[in-house]
Amino acid sequence: MATGLLLVSHSAALARATAELVRQMTGDRLALAIAAGAGPDHTELGTDPLAILAACEDLAGCEGIVVLMDLGSAVLSAEMARDLADDALRARLHLAPAPFVEGALAAGVAAAAGQAAIRVAAEALAGLVPKQNALGASAEAVPPQAAMITREVTLADPNGLHLRPAARCVEAAVRFDATLRLRHNGRVASLDSPTALMALGAKGGAATTIEAAGPEAEPAAAAIAAILAERPAEPHAETPTTLPSGGFVPMSPGRAAGPVVAVIRGRPPVPDAKAVDRAAALTRLDAALAAARAALAGNPILAAQAVLLADPALIGPARAAIEAEGRNEAAAWSDAIAAAVVSHEVLDDPYLRTRTRDLREAGDAVLRELLGGFSLDLPASPAIIAVDELTAAEAASLPPTILGVLDRRGGPASHAAILLRAAGIPALGGVALDPLPARAAFDGATGEIYTEPDAATEARFRAADLPAPGPAFVVLPGGEALEFWANVAGPADAAAAARAGAYGIGLARTEMLFLGRTDKPGEDEQEARVAAMIAPFRGRPVVIRLLDAGADKPMPFLGLASEENPALGVRGVRALLRRPDFCAAHLRALLRAGAGHDLRIMIPMVTFAAELLAVRDLLAAAARDVDCKPPPLGAMIEVPAAALVVPDLLAASDFFSIGTNDLTQYVLAADRGHEDLPGFADAGHPAVIGLCAQICRDAGMAPVSVCGDAAGDPITARLLVDAGIRKLSMGAARLGVLRVAFSATAS
Repeated sequence: MATGLLLVSHSAALARATAELVRQMTGDRLALAIAAGAGPDHTELGTDPLAILAACEDLAGCEGIVVLMDLGSAVLSAEMARDLADDALRARLHLAPAPFVEGALAAGVAAAAGQAAIRVAAEALAGLVPKQNALGASAEAVPPQAAMITREVTLADPNGLHLRPAARCVEAAVRFDATLRLRHNGRVASLDSPTALMALGAKGGAATTIEAAGPEAEPAAAAIAAILAERPAEPHAETPTTLPSGGFVPMSPGRAAGPVVAVIRGRPPVPDAKAVDRAAALTRLDAALAAARAALAGNPILAAQAVLLADPALIGPARAAIEAEGRNEAAAWSDAIAAAVVSHEVLDDPYLRTRTRDLREAGDAVLRELLGGFSLDLPASPAIIAVDELTAAEAASLPPTILGVLDRRGGPASHAAILLRAAGIPALGGVALDPLPARAAFDGATGEIYTEPDAATEARFRAADLPAPGPAFVVLPGGEALEFWANVAGPADAAAAARAGAYGIGLARTEMLFLGRTDKPGEDEQEARVAAMIAPFRGRPVVIRLLDAGADKPMPFLGLASEENPALGVRGVRALLRRPDFCAAHLRALLRAGAGHDLRIMIPMVTFAAELLAVRDLLAAAARDVDCKPPPLGAMIEVPAAALVVPDLLAASDFFSIGTNDLTQYVLAADRGHEDLPGFADAGHPAVIGLCAQICRDAGMAPVSVCGDAAGDPITARLLVDAGIRKLSMGAARLGVLRVAFSATAS
């Protein structure tokens, strides 16, 4: 037969009754199957993707199969079944967004008449027309279909539409009065659901189509297009195609040596009992979702997971299971996460398949609120930990006592690995050691590992890339001190830098504490987070950079417009001065957080002296509000124009810090993340070094430091020192390397 009809319903009785009604119109001329109900005998309310696949076998002789679904979670089950189907079956399935009973009647008649599947689906969609005509529905009663615009976009992220770009799209979409969808490879996802967007399986370089309707369709489509077309500044590590010798997977570079401790995650069982009070169960689920979202917010990766916890594609089925089936809130939520995981595990792209971990981790965050448990029992003394799949939340909160991580199932593409790399904690994945050694030494970059190493091996691995304590400066042959400062983005970074003996914090990245936030952090929260970050450096100088919003650091709570070229747009001080109330509150929070510290404040992306003067006025007012003396205020030199007019900035700036990452990008006119222009990301280029030398000359007695990546590279650092730089600020893991590089020439 040309087309078969498949009815998917929560109720087996409803599906059978509808099928009987359709049969009265079509007789045996229609190929008809049902997949309805849940439980062993299908008497419980619910739907099952595997039952839907089995029902498709009854329609194996049909050229096409039109699927009708009764409720939202039935749609999710049908989509999962389609994802699980082989290519041949998937091509024949047509999921129709039509009314269940009326659509089944219209579709049944069309299919029995031999119509093709696409025509049968269209007839199903028009199934309400007879009822509307019979009731005399007026044009006013039936809202007209809004005109739809489309925009073609090629995904720029090499790893495709994974969690973070999906979360950014969802956050952007809610700001517009528009209905938004994304189409890829014949499939469509609503832009209010990061789960649905990821399930599209769109790889890097894939063609996608944005479909937008409504009063703000044009700007909404432009905003989403800008996100999808934006290449990340730091592309995620690709999953290696081959493993190093030993089969262990490098996750985070660096060397570690010491005792090995197996850490266990307490995971209480999910109860299977029915909900006694369904309304109370819904309330408990909503409260757990809110608490989990709050706990995950603040870190750019964890905040993206928090967006999942507002996803209707997850929350809707969980609430439906409570309301319709009487499931308890923990079981309903666990089932919703498990169903979503199934839809992602069938994706073709290995990187996108690994993103099922985000779903599991976000799901566990809610179960932690509902059931307790789910925490690691970490050792109190320094040790390498062996764990079965470290989560991103756990990686973000590891204490300084953790020397390294041996992960049984982890890989370099996981968000946990990204956070471990940011914190400078060495890690290997795919490590299943039985029995577990008492001690180990390993290299997180090469996969090299020694179990029960001798003392010499331990010493060799302990001395390599670890931020071991050392001098805060060296004396150069000319008698001047070269100071080694640290760049930090959170408490773990700062603790490592303090242990390593950094002179001070040369760059505290406040934006990393609030990246991706949709809700504006209050002054108290800002104070608490910044205070925790700089706490290890009490008694040493601390340079805090004002919130560096814009470009590759989205701050949705500032309400900045999407831009075609954000690197040249409203970012840094330009963004702050457009939000003076927030900037004033931000400054007050920094002043309170910095009480008792040798505090300095730095302004990002300065171009004109007027910007410095405007922030200085805001700082003076904030200091009066907090009842303290204004700290030194400095300019970050990232814009070539600022580098060329340092004498004009001197009247308003107490110090300067050169951001070589952006300065190099702008001087050489090449996006520093452009895959075809890696040679242009060279801070050692004579033009960049020449500008640094000019800045040092023009600054006179004002201190000048470098806080870009170039400061941690021995070769480029030597060029910077020759240009006149005497303060180098870098990640804690690079401090030892720089000390060694300059100790040989120190007097």
